[in-house]
Amino acid sequence: MSLSYLYQMGMRAMDRIRVLIADDHALLRQGLRQILEMEKDMDIVGEASTGNEVLKLHKQLSPDVILLDISMPGISGVEVAKEIKKEKAETGIVMLTIHDSEEYLFEAIKAGVNGYVLKDVDPEILIEVIRSCKAGSTYLHPQVTGKVIDKLNRLSDMAQGHAQGNPALEVLTERELDVLRLMAEGAGNKEIANKLYISEKTVKNHATNIFRKLDVADRTQAVIEALKRGWVKIG
Repeated sequence: MSLSYLYQMGMRAMDRIRVLIADDHALLRQGLRQILEMEKDMDIVGEASTGNEVLKLHKQLSPDVILLDISMPGISGVEVAKEIKKEKAETGIVMLTIHDSEEYLFEAIKAGVNGYVLKDVDPEILIEVIRSCKAGSTYLHPQVTGKVIDKLNRLSDMAQGHAQGNPALEVLTERELDVLRLMAEGAGNKEIANKLYISEKTVKNHATNIFRKLDVADRTQAVIEALKRGWVKIG
């Protein structure tokens, strides 16, 4: 067996996405497993039916992405997400739910989830959400995105009514604020790099600084915090 073959096999294993399915309905877990097992880049490493089981299996199995029902028995999906993000922030969490209300949505975002998906989502979209969350991106179901933008713009208007000058520059550099504004527009790292004529590595460095200064875990939370402070506006 050649070294090149072994290398290719090793790379394939490294590229595979380890998924943990967490829902208290066995039928839904079975359906998700059947869908995801058809994907060549995904492995289902475990299933959980309660919040406590999710926390236990997360420590044992170290999944890349967790499909997590927001309404878990015992510990809620939101509380589970908070605990997991404290322990291992890089774990991707896709919240699966039947709820599209602002209350559930914002609690999930504050918990640090990478995706918020309604359970009637098309399987093809869910698969791409899992892949994007593994890569560190975020996703909100289109049905709830409008609610997020409306509420955050209201918060932004309130903050701007009290703002004087540009308080953002008391916390961020001008370049970091440029990056944050493009994040709010939904631009990815590559697009930001092209628009600002900088490297993607530099964009990532700016993003890291923004997260640290705003005391947040990811892009979604950074944009929400900036909207609350009236630093950026969507739409």
